[in-house]
Amino acid sequence: MTLPRLSALIVTVFLANPAVCAEIKAGSLEIEGARVGFMRPGQPNAAAFIEVENKGPQADRLTGISFPKEVAQRGELHTMKHENGVMSMREVQAFDIPSGGKLVLRPGSDHLMLIGVPKTLQPGQKIPMTLRFEKAGEVTVSATVMDRPSHGSPGHDHNKDHGKR
Repeated sequence: MTLPRLSALIVTVFLANPAVCAEIKAGSLEIEGARVGFMRPGQPNAAAFIEVENKGPQADRLTGISFPKEVAQRGELHTMKHENGVMSMREVQAFDIPSGGKLVLRPGSDHLMLIGVPKTLQPGQKIPMTLRFEKAGEVTVSATVMDRPSHGSPGHDHNKDHGKR
């Protein structure tokens, strides 16, 4: 394959994949890469991931997430911590996004949770999720459900102790 054909193919793949190139602006924030992790049938919870870059002069915070009820009963912000050889997760109230900085939520790290998913989400399905920022306000993005497991650490189970209050 010639270099121009290869370049054209690469550009086509990136433009056809909204999870790769979709970018949404909310005030001074740029949000991209919204995606939901692969779900096995019957799994009641799922993880979602995004990147938020703050191009403004003031810090902001991601303070919440919500989904339509047909997608999930509620959303939560989660952090992961490795202590004494054990990976643990817990809900947090917010994620800071410093001025000129970037918040990266990814598999095996800080992430968003969909709690109480009534019906298994299918690969390629588009899921609306509404992000709440302290300064930028609310913004709804479309996240694509991934087609294979994405967990960053072996044994990571998004069903264990999630959503139990």
